Amino acid sequence: MPERVPFGRRENPNRSFYASAAWKQARKHYIDLHPICEICHRAVSTVVDHIKPINQGGAPLDENNFQALCSSCHNKKSGHESRKPKAER
Repeated sequence: MPERVPFGRRENPNRSFYASAAWKQARKHYIDLHPICEICHRAVSTVVDHIKPINQGGAPLDENNFQALCSSCHNKKSGHESRKPKAER
């Protein structure tokens, strides 16, 4: 079993990308176009999620790889992805 790392101390190899002006502009534009969560269709979207994670070759700034999610749906999706065996990711 992998060692648990306390929240907030995880390494994020994409930290500089998510801090970039290009990402912030793309995120804002996409949220403006998709204000409601694309999964539950009930809550306000607060997260732009990469459908195929950029760590797995997903296009970082391609809107075809984006989905606007509420934080609850994003957390569920991310949790599900983190439990997949590496071969399936």
